[in-house]
Parts: sequence; structure tokens; C-alpha cells
Amino acid sequence: MYSIVRNTCLAVCLLISLLLLLGGCEVNRLKSAEELYAQKRYAASIGELDVLIENGNNGALVTRAELLRSNSYFALGEAAEERKNLPLAIRFYKLSNSDGADLRLAELYMQLSAQAFRNGEPDIGKAFLDAIIREAPSSPRIPEVLYRRISYRLDVDKNQDAAWKDYMLLYDSQPNNPFEIQARSIATRFIPGKLEYAGVLANQGYHTEALNILFEIAKYPVADISVLNKQISDVYQQQAELFLEDQNYSEADRLFRIAMQYYPEKDKQIQKRLEAITSLYVSKGNSLLEAGDFANALVHYRKTFDIIPDYQPALDAINRLLTRQENIRRAAETSLEGDKLEAAGRIQDALKAYNTAYSLDAKPEYRAKAIQMQNLIDASTNPLLLVRRIIDEYKGGLLVNRIKNQKQDMLKRYKASEIRDSGWKILLSTGQHKYEVRYDLMAANETYLYLWQVNLRDKSIIPLNKLSEAMLK
Repeated sequence: MYSIVRNTCLAVCLLISLLLLLGGCEVNRLKSAEELYAQKRYAASIGELDVLIENGNNGALVTRAELLRSNSYFALGEAAEERKNLPLAIRFYKLSNSDGADLRLAELYMQLSAQAFRNGEPDIGKAFLDAIIREAPSSPRIPEVLYRRISYRLDVDKNQDAAWKDYMLLYDSQPNNPFEIQARSIATRFIPGKLEYAGVLANQGYHTEALNILFEIAKYPVADISVLNKQISDVYQQQAELFLEDQNYSEADRLFRIAMQYYPEKDKQIQKRLEAITSLYVSKGNSLLEAGDFANALVHYRKTFDIIPDYQPALDAINRLLTRQENIRRAAETSLEGDKLEAAGRIQDALKAYNTAYSLDAKPEYRAKAIQMQNLIDASTNPLLLVRRIIDEYKGGLLVNRIKNQKQDMLKRYKASEIRDSGWKILLSTGQHKYEVRYDLMAANETYLYLWQVNLRDKSIIPLNKLSEAMLK
């Protein structure tokens, strides 16, 4: 039992001795590094400190070593800067990783940025400005950096949105700073564009998005407040107009009053607008009338009488609606009469009837029927000539040119005397006002038989075999 206790005590003593020895080594290494630092032998000092930091067990000593190493790198950075070796100075300042080093980095980046801009390398200059913001955000140079980056974004990058974000960052962090005041004059250059964009959004129905832009601008001293307030008023007024159309008068009234708060000069204008609701009903009714929705158009016209009894524009619109309905009815009747005249072979009278129907109601089908009658009239004079003209004019002479090209291709393989060319043959086809058109090209080993049907009524061409169908495509 005594021997066990004795051995344990010896082990503890040995451990304490070892710790004291190691601790003494760390203290000695730190003292050595401090002496080297005092002798301005910074690289050697850093070598000692790296070993201590990597292997040290005493937290307090390691912390002191890290601070001393940071100072050593900072001193090396200063020395490199004095020798005008800026890349090396930047490297040492980064290794220093201290607030003081960050401030020196900002100064060096500023010098390099200015040099790049003078050398006509704006992208490089802007990259150094970015580095200042990223690596030295507490630098007093930040307002100037943002100011210069705003200029770059506008003059070089042509990016107004990015310039605006930089200006907001500058104003939010340093309002009334000399560089912020200078930046205002730059920001005012693109504010009109932002106001115009807000106007476009509002006109397209994106009122919330438009107001967000306008209210954002209002937080900064870069726009004429009276112009800005008027545009905000305009957006609220546009929204009110939409609620008027939906007959939500309470919401329209609320938005109209907000519009007047932002721009009191609109008071009389808006009051007059509210009194003119009846004209909106007539306008909406006219739109529905044009779309052929007669029932709803009549509803809108009659709603005006709830506001102004016997409102004359509405009475006139109702008369136009009734006339339009009567014209549509008469056009349908006249078109049916034209169908009967056409069936009886009275083509001239049918043409007159279809034209009358089209004048009463401009429906495409009435126009198409009139054209067909005119085609039949033309065909009655010389149908074969009309057939040939339809063939010749089809898609700008497509058929004629392709037949010609086919023959030219055959002439590469045969003599002209070896090719039988039938020319255009026109024959009466089954069905009224229809003709068959043939064209044959034949040689010893090749035969091309083309056959189409031409309808004089609508001037359509229908292929009657696969070869002819391919010719039409």
C-alpha cells in the first residue's frame, strides 16, 4: 500500500515538472518573439509565433502571440508600402487581419482604384471599390467609395437600379455626409426614369408595385416632392377609377380622398369626376355594344337614369343599340334572301343582297359570299380564262414555276425532243363551277402526271393525286 502511494506521488510530481517545463518553453518562445519584434525582425518573430500558436497549451500566451503576429504582419505591410510594393503590402495587411490593417487596406485599394480609373480601366477600379466595402466596412472612406461606385454604375455599367441601391445605402448610413450630398445630384439624373417606370406600372394595373417605388423615392431628398406627391395621387386616382367601374363606390370614394390628400389641387377635378359617373356607364355600355353584348350594354345605359333621369347620352346610346340590333336582324334576312337568289341562279341579285347584308352587319361570312358571287360572275364570261388565271396566280406563280423547274430538271437527262410536254389542259369537272386542270411531263423512264380541281366559286385548288399534292406544298 505504501509503495502504491509513493509511486502515485512520483507520477504527479513528474507531470507537474513536465507542465512547468513546457510552460517555461512557451514563455521563453514568446519572449524570443517579442525581442525579435523589438529588433524589427518581423519575419523571424512570426516564425517563432507560428510554432507557439500551433502547439501552445496556455491560452493566454497563445492570445498574446496572435496579437503580436498580427502586429508583425502589419509592420511588414507598412514596410512594403514604404517601398511602394503595394501587392505585397496588401498581402501582409490581410494576414494581419486587424482593424488597423483593414483601414490601411482601404487606403491602398483607394489608391489602386483611382489609378485604374485614370488608366482607363474602370472595371478594375470598381473591383477595388467593392473590395473596400467587403473587407473594410468600417473605413471612413466608405461614403466616398459608395459615391464613386454610384458614378461607375451610371456612367460605365449603365445600371440605374444598382446605382440607386448604392445611393440608398449611402444615405441610410451617412445622411448629409459631403459625399452623400454630392451623390444626390447624381441620383437626380435617374429619378425621372424611376418615376416614369412607376407610371408605366400604374398604367398596366400594377398599382401596389408603383406605389412601392414612389414611397421608396419619397424617403430620400432626390425628387421634387410636389411632382412626387402628384404622381402618388395619380396612382390612387387610377385605383379609384377601377373601383368605379366595379361599382364599388365606397372604396372609390376612399381612394379619391387619399388622392386629394397627396395633391389637394385635384379637389375640383375629382369632385367633377365623381359627378361624371354616368358617362362611365355609357362608355362601358358602348364597349359592350361593340363586343355584341347587347343585354349588358342596355343594363349599363339604363343605370345612368338612377343618377340623372333621362340622361340624353344614354338615351342616344340606347337608340344606337336598337338600330344596331335591327340592322343585324335585317342583315340576316337579306343574307337568307341572297341564298335563295343564288340557288335560283340569279347571281347578280344574290351579289347585291350579300353586299347589302355586309353593309348592315360587317360579318366575314357575308363578305365571303359576295366575293364568291363576283367570282361566278367573272367565270360566266370566260371560265377557262379564269381557271388559267387562278393557276397562274396561285401563291405568286408557284405551280407554273415548279412545272417549269421540273422540266428543266428533266432536260438535264433528256433531249428536248425526248420529253413529251402536254401543256396545260383544262376540262370540265363534276360539280358546278368546277374544272380539272392537267399537266403531263413524260420521258422514256420518267412520267409526271399532275391533276388538280379548280373551284371557280372560291378560287380554291384541290390536288387529285399525291404528286399534285406535293406540288402545292
